[in-house]
Amino acid sequence: MKLKDVDYVRLPEVYDSFYGVGIPGLSAKLIDRTETEAIYYRWDGVYEVFRIKVALPSEYFGSNYPKREVYPGNEAFGSTAWCFKDEKLALKRYEAIVKHSISIHESDTNDSNDS
Repeated sequence: MKLKDVDYVRLPEVYDSFYGVGIPGLSAKLIDRTETEAIYYRWDGVYEVFRIKVALPSEYFGSNYPKREVYPGNEAFGSTAWCFKDEKLALKRYEAIVKHSISIHESDTNDSNDS
């Protein structure tokens, strides 16, 4: 899928900035994504499916961060992010949230045309 140009930093194809998870060297490789959803495969055999959130520019501990997509934190799992050991279940969830996202966007478009 070709992604549209945006004014923020996108998540990388290989994500390796996991902090505080207790698994040294943990990384995840992007399997597929849309503008608003993604599925990654972690080297420890876990699939992570989530809705992509965009964080505003910010400063933490003296470092500046631009507007950017963010990988979900622990608090997102169970509501906007899910993890699976089974690839088929992960892909099924990914397809379901993509389909739901498309129907929401189509509904928004249809609502704006009903004036």
